[in-house]
Amino acid sequence: QNRDAFLQRERHSRTIRTQGLCVSLVVFLEYLPAQLWDPLAYLLPYLELSCEGGKGQRPAKVLLGAESLAEANMAGSTSLGRVIKPTSPVAVVKSQDCSATPVQPKASATIESVAKELLTPAMQYAELHGLLYEAKDCAEDKSMASQCPVAMFPFPIPERAFHDAVDLSVLWNKLVDAVARDLPWLYATLESAAQADPFTGRLLKLSKDIHAEGLRQSLTLGIHRSDYMLHEPDNHVPQFLQVELNTIASSMASHSANTRGLHYYMLGRYASRDDAVALGIREHFGVTSGKELLHGLPENDALKMIPAAMAWANRAYSVPGSVVLFVVQEAERNFADQRWLEYALWEQHGVSVIRKSLAEIHREAWMDSSTGRLCLAEHEVSVVYFRAGYAPEDYSSEAEWEARTLIERSLAIKCPSVDYQLAGAKKVQQALACRGAVERFMGQADAAKLRACFAGLWGLGPDEDDASIIEEACKAPEGFVLKPQREGGGNNYYGDQVAVKLKELSPEERSAYILMQRILPKQRISVMTRAGTVQVMPGISEFGFYSVYLGDGKRSFLSEHAGHLVRTKAEGVDEGGVAAGYAVISSPFLEKCSDGCTEGCNARARKTC
Repeated sequence: QNRDAFLQRERHSRTIRTQGLCVSLVVFLEYLPAQLWDPLAYLLPYLELSCEGGKGQRPAKVLLGAESLAEANMAGSTSLGRVIKPTSPVAVVKSQDCSATPVQPKASATIESVAKELLTPAMQYAELHGLLYEAKDCAEDKSMASQCPVAMFPFPIPERAFHDAVDLSVLWNKLVDAVARDLPWLYATLESAAQADPFTGRLLKLSKDIHAEGLRQSLTLGIHRSDYMLHEPDNHVPQFLQVELNTIASSMASHSANTRGLHYYMLGRYASRDDAVALGIREHFGVTSGKELLHGLPENDALKMIPAAMAWANRAYSVPGSVVLFVVQEAERNFADQRWLEYALWEQHGVSVIRKSLAEIHREAWMDSSTGRLCLAEHEVSVVYFRAGYAPEDYSSEAEWEARTLIERSLAIKCPSVDYQLAGAKKVQQALACRGAVERFMGQADAAKLRACFAGLWGLGPDEDDASIIEEACKAPEGFVLKPQREGGGNNYYGDQVAVKLKELSPEERSAYILMQRILPKQRISVMTRAGTVQVMPGISEFGFYSVYLGDGKRSFLSEHAGHLVRTKAEGVDEGGVAAGYAVISSPFLEKCSDGCTEGCNARARKTC
C-alpha cells in the first residue's frame, strides 16, 4: 500500500554518478505489474542494463548507462522516470558488483511463428489507424469495414536505388507538363491508339474541343506516381525499370503513409526485445539490433505533401472559401485512402472538400458562362481532384461525359486536366522510349537519367514495324507484357496470354496496345495479412514514387517528391493492384550497399559506388 509513495520518493532521489555518468533507478520489481513495463519495451536496445542482487535472485536494481540514456532521449523517449523491467532474465551483465550469471542466448522464432504470434496486434493496429476498406457486403450496415491488405513487415530494397528513384520525381513532373502542353506531338502520338480504342478517342476529342473553344485555366495540378520494379535476372546487374507513370487517380498515398506507421510500430515494439520473436524478426532482416531496423525505414510524407499541394493550388485560385472537389466512384470501397487526404486538407490547411460522382456533378454542378466559375450549391470549386474518370466504366452514360466536359471547360484547376491524363497513356510511354523523344522536352543530361530506367517498349499496329517483335513475343511470351490503354489492375496480358491475344488482334486493333519487356525481380520471403489471416510466402514488390507539380506552362510553382508506395504480391500473381485484390501494401526497408557494390545497386548507383 506504500508502493506509490515509495516510488514517488525514489523519483526525487535518483543519483547521478559522476564516474560513468550512470543514472541509478531503484525499484522493487515484485511490486510492479507487467503492464507498466510493456509500453517501454521498445527502449531495450538503447539500454545498457546491469543488475544488483544475489545469484539466482530477481534483479533488485537496474543501471542505465548515460550514453544509452542520451540515445534513448534522441529516439524520442519521454518516460525514462521508470525502470524498464526485462520481459525475460537480463542476458548481459556489465556491473562489476553484479554476481548474476549470464543467460545463454535464446533460440530465434521462425518467421512463420512470428507471423502467427503478431497477427492480432498488427491487424488491430492497422484497423485503428485507418487502413480500411468498406466491407464488400454492407447493405444492412454501412459502417462495416475490413482491414486493408498489408504486409506485416517492410520489403527490402537497395538504399541507393530508392534515393535514385526519389531524385527522378521532379524530372517526371517536368516531362509530364511538357508533353501535355505540346499538343501537336501529343495528338499525333495518340492518333492511332484513339482510332483503335474508343475511350482514348473520346478523351482525345475532349481535349481538342476544349482547346478549340479556348482554355480558361492554364494552371494544372499534377499528383503523379512513377512505378518501378527491380529487374534482377540471373547474372545481370540489378536495375530499377519503370512499369508505368500514373497521371490520374494515383491512389494509396494515405494507406502507404499509414503502413509506414504500422511497420515502425511493429519493428520498434516487437523487434527490439530480447525474446524469440524479436530474434526471429532481426534474423529475418539480417540485422543485430532493433535500432538498425528503425533506421532502415525512410520517412513517408505522402499525407503531408499531397494535401499541401492541393492547398497550394487552392491558394493560387485566390478565392477565399472555395472548396476542393473530389470526383469519386459511386461504389467506392477505398474510402479511407481518400478521406485521410480530405481530413489533412482541413486539419492542416483549413480547406474544405466536397465529394461527388460524375453523375452527381452532372445533376448538381453549374458553371457561370461569363467567368467560367464552377459551383456546387453555394460553393465555388477551386480544384477538381479526380479519383474517378480514368476508366470507361466511370462513364456509363453521356451524363458522365457531360460532367467531365463541364469540369474541363471551367476555371477550376484540374488534377489532372484531360491533357495530363492523355500524357500518362501507355502509348505515350512507349513513344517516349523512341530515339530523341524525351530529348524533345528536356536537356540531354536529364533525358539520360530518365532513359536509364526505361524498360523495353514497342509500339504495335499498321504505323509500326512490329512484325519481328510480334514473332519474338509469340515464341517467348514469358519475356513480355501486353498492355492496353487502361489504368487500374486486371487489364494486362502475361505469359501464354500474350501470344494468344496477339494472334487474335487485327493490325488495326493492335494499335490500342503496346508490348513491354517483362521485368524480373527476385523473390523475398514476405508476411502478408488480408481479411484477418496471415500468409508467409515468397513475394515480389512494385515500388511507386509520388510527386506533386503545379504550373501554367511558363512557370513551375511547385515540383516536389511526395512520398512512396510499396505493393507486394505473391510470386506467380501477375497484376499488382491492391484495391483490385492482387497485392498488399508494404513499406521499403533500405539495405545499405556494400563497399564492393556486389549486391543490390541499380546500374546508376553501381557507377557511383
